[in-house]
Amino acid sequence: MLYRIFGKTVQKNGCYVCGIEIDREAAEIAKKYCDKIIVKDVEQIKNLPYPPGFFDVIVYGDVLEHLKRPDLVLLNLRKYLTPKGIVIASIPNIAYWGIRLKLLFGKFDYRERGILDPGHLRFFTKTSIIQLFKDAGFKIIKIGATGWRFHWLRELFPTLLSNQFIVAARRTE
Repeated sequence: MLYRIFGKTVQKNGCYVCGIEIDREAAEIAKKYCDKIIVKDVEQIKNLPYPPGFFDVIVYGDVLEHLKRPDLVLLNLRKYLTPKGIVIASIPNIAYWGIRLKLLFGKFDYRERGILDPGHLRFFTKTSIIQLFKDAGFKIIKIGATGWRFHWLRELFPTLLSNQFIVAARRTE
């Protein structure tokens, strides 16, 4: 769970951590690692109990692919970022070679976890991630990739050899 690793680490460094969690059981666990937990569907949130410009960083750790309209969530919550604030998101890459190979043979089998997790409502490529953030009023600062252990090869073919992209983006004014 992201809260255990991330929340605990940033709290140790004096950061205020607020989490949004739809699952009550997960929210109970997350309370140990966050200053505040909002138990609600992030897609149903119109306003947070914070003033605009409150957060320096908003993290979407393997979240956006689970949403019906990730663009609207990004757009809605961007007002809570400071003018120099950033969004960090990790997003699975549907164009990963393993998925492409399965599609070549007519397979699109959901798995318990990973790129084809049955909870994923949206699937992204590097190009569609860039468009998602642009449409939501963000400028991407950096896109990193995870996956293939041979970094130099992954850097040559990121859309093919990366199973996930890590995005850092700033609001456009």
